[in-house]
Amino acid sequence: MDVSKIKLIIWDLDETFWSGTISEQKVAPVPRACGLVLVSSEKGIVNSICSKNDEQPCIDKLKEWDMDKYFVFASINWQPKGRRVKDIISNMNLRPANTLFIDDNRLNLEEAKFYCPEIMTALPDEIDSIYEEISRLDKHDENLSRLESYKVLEKKNKIRQGMDSNEEFLRQSNIHADFHTDCAEHSERLHELIMRANQLNFTKLRPSKEELDALLSDKDADCGYITARDKYGEYGIVGFYAVKNNKVIHLLFSCRTLGMGLEQFTYEHLGFPELEIVGDVSVKIGANEPRVTWINQDTAAGENEFGGIENADFKVLMKGPCDLNQIFSFIKNEDMFDCEFTYVSREKHSLGVTIEGMNHTAQIVEAYLITDAQKRELCALPICDSAMFPAGIYKNKYGMIFISILTDANLGLYRSKKSGAVFAFGEYLYPMTDENMWDKYINKEVYTANYSFKKEDLQKIAAEYEFLGRLTPKEIAENLKFIYNHIKPDTRLVILLGCEREYKDNILPAWDTRHDDHKKINAAVRAEFDGCENVTLFDVNDYIASDDDFNDSINHYKKRVYYLMAQKFTEMINERAKSDIAKQTSRAKLAYLTIKQKIKKMIYPHG
Repeated sequence: MDVSKIKLIIWDLDETFWSGTISEQKVAPVPRACGLVLVSSEKGIVNSICSKNDEQPCIDKLKEWDMDKYFVFASINWQPKGRRVKDIISNMNLRPANTLFIDDNRLNLEEAKFYCPEIMTALPDEIDSIYEEISRLDKHDENLSRLESYKVLEKKNKIRQGMDSNEEFLRQSNIHADFHTDCAEHSERLHELIMRANQLNFTKLRPSKEELDALLSDKDADCGYITARDKYGEYGIVGFYAVKNNKVIHLLFSCRTLGMGLEQFTYEHLGFPELEIVGDVSVKIGANEPRVTWINQDTAAGENEFGGIENADFKVLMKGPCDLNQIFSFIKNEDMFDCEFTYVSREKHSLGVTIEGMNHTAQIVEAYLITDAQKRELCALPICDSAMFPAGIYKNKYGMIFISILTDANLGLYRSKKSGAVFAFGEYLYPMTDENMWDKYINKEVYTANYSFKKEDLQKIAAEYEFLGRLTPKEIAENLKFIYNHIKPDTRLVILLGCEREYKDNILPAWDTRHDDHKKINAAVRAEFDGCENVTLFDVNDYIASDDDFNDSINHYKKRVYYLMAQKFTEMINERAKSDIAKQTSRAKLAYLTIKQKIKKMIYPHG
């Protein structure tokens, strides 16, 4: 392994970055692993994560150790790692040959090699030697500028996903490129860039430092470097060119700028001199390629702006299925959020089972009422686990709570004949208590939440539980009112309504009349909360204009729709924050005047 080639280290977490398995026990950081993250960051090497785990506990643990800020493009879920490793590298505009993947499972390492044959891999027992070798590298980035630039790239990638086209994204990014000729003053940085650049190095020449200095002092050579910035951040020196006798000697760019169009823009700026491209490059440039018209063209103020959350001194809970999860992917200031999305169980008896009933209003109500004995009873079923009744919505103080009610229109409810405990599961059209439906579950002809049902599982459910069907619109509205009445006072509740536009390409029979179901549910919720000042009904129908706004069902929208919703969420949170500041100012002013009046009476008791 040649550590001098490493630009990215991708980490497994359990038994690699930390000792132990976070889903089963307490974990402790591996000191040498933490040290490798720190020293590699200071050498200009970026660190990412590819772990099979639930995301939030891992992020919380990294924050506890103050290590979260050293990772970008983290991929933490239960999907196979090979494809995810490849996607991380691609999203970061890097190459497998410059990537090291560290994992304690040899199968994961081999899977990564299958997708990325050139990738470097290592087991945890090699961390010490890798640490020593990287420590000796003659590279320095004490300001962590490369890490910061990849944080900007990560933020941009999230926003790009919400755009209809890449050019639309580029136009609203306000990209600026500047050309400089004082190359000698930055020769060290330029030489480093020349030696590191591969994907966007068009001539692949690797001069020594002395040869570069001679070129920079050659009066017949036109040499320059490029700096870039956009509304997301500053990129510093990102490119270098050298032209002599109308022939390109060097033309190269940092891979961090891939997709911005700087290569073609620079080649246009140089007047299309003769260029012999050596080896593979990631983009095409030339006189016949489309002109770059989005660089150095300011977007009108306010157009497509997506500002962050400002001065919000409160926590926000996001509670719901995939719609809220997709919206949240675009929102900044993630630290202020608690998220309760559909998740994959990590408990042994139901490992790998998807748990989505936790955000059904019946289960949210049940979370307030359920006993430990009832939880234990439900957890005897392999499609349930102990985390499916979180009570934080009632116990924690939130400034705002966002709830989606999409699951209420789909999931069926089951009630224990013994204790009355209720859980939500599966499409309501296929009761698990109906013996006629058992083959569908066993053969996975219907939704099974990734569980492989056996006949005895279904017999147990039929014997011990009764099927309640779906909630009525009125019952859904009443559940939401119960939730509102039991959360902390002064919390603003935001309820996402269902889509009322018919989508004819639904692939599931349960969704054929879903738009009508949503109309009835929305009407009941509107009636229940009519005149309630601290509740906002978020109407998704304001964002669905045509069938082009749907993805594959009435419940799944295109990313641009989620992006626009995320913008509105951000505005709503900022409005709440401003309102809180105004209230605090008013209270502070009143308190000040009261104290002032008391002091005045003490000094002048008789007026």
